[in-house]
Amino acid sequence: MNPILRQRLVGALVLIALCVVFWPIVFVESVDQQPIELRPTPQRPDIDRSPLAQPQSPEATIRERVKPPEIDRESQMQADEMTRLVDGESDSNLSELNAVDSVQKLELRDAAPIVPVLDAAGYPQAWVLQVATVSSESRAKTLVEQLVDKGYPAFHARFARDTVVQWRIQIGPKFEKESFESIKSEVDRVLKVKSMVVRYQQPL
Repeated sequence: MNPILRQRLVGALVLIALCVVFWPIVFVESVDQQPIELRPTPQRPDIDRSPLAQPQSPEATIRERVKPPEIDRESQMQADEMTRLVDGESDSNLSELNAVDSVQKLELRDAAPIVPVLDAAGYPQAWVLQVATVSSESRAKTLVEQLVDKGYPAFHARFARDTVVQWRIQIGPKFEKESFESIKSEVDRVLKVKSMVVRYQQPL
């Protein structure tokens, strides 16, 4: 490209850039901005500080209408005394307990299972075999673990009597009392207790 033509093109571009920059400054009329108006701070809103009512719990409302299941307290107290294990007494003899499969062999039924009977509160009457009562939760867990290892559906339940907290070790629940007969004989033989079939207390 001719150097003279190149200089003229550069000069023209420079003039155009200057026009773009200075055109608004020279020819565009400035707009006066309105002054900022400071308004007074609005008053604080009135807040209702009256205490709120306690929320209603649907569970609490339902519990008021639901009757607790019936409990045979006399039989349960008798079972607690008959199955009480002395503190410090060894439970190692549970290793002699035969597995539930060899104690309660599977047999074909000649009749249909019984229909569970409902109590006055509408709960089905189920039964458990209470095998021990101890005053230590750790001991209760150990006994339950040993029974479960042998195939017995055992669990422990906490209860308090005269401000003394204790734990019941029970097997079940079942709807037929007769299904505990063979298990009861085996547990009584090994634990040296008089286990007792009592009404299952369903937790609420």
